[in-house]
Amino acid sequence: MARVAVVSDSHDSLEAIRLFVNSLKNENVEAVIHAGDIISPFALRMFSGYRLYAVFGNNDGEKLLLKKTADEIGAVLSEQPMLVRVGSFDIAVLHGVDGLDVSRRLARALAKSGEFRLVVYGHTHRVDVERIGDALVVNPGTLSGYLAEKRTFAIVDLEKLEAEIVEL
Repeated sequence: MARVAVVSDSHDSLEAIRLFVNSLKNENVEAVIHAGDIISPFALRMFSGYRLYAVFGNNDGEKLLLKKTADEIGAVLSEQPMLVRVGSFDIAVLHGVDGLDVSRRLARALAKSGEFRLVVYGHTHRVDVERIGDALVVNPGTLSGYLAEKRTFAIVDLEKLEAEIVEL
């Protein structure tokens, strides 16, 4: 079974990251995908122990130190968009740009291309799950809870093309 945990906008919320990492102990996930706005290297380090793929967000200012930390913990961190392969499934990961509409439209366009099983985006701090053909678009909301009233992430089953939004 190909399952991934999808998270975004953790914004240095160490408590939320700790809760997220602890909740993964009960999940059978092959990888963690982070759609940006981790913020600090010390926050990124908390994801060690998981196969982590992440993109930079608009608030990730310490790029050199974040990249160095990612290398130290065996994570893959890059500019957006990032292309990830989990099992036999291709995944596109982006943080997002401008407002809700532009980020969502970009994610939907990638899904409509037919090239990806999963398209992940963040930035808006709003949960969004939509199936488009044979692809799933997922914005897991915000792990930090900032600008939203809840802390959320997603567990995505790539074979069934289903996403479960989990609230911490």
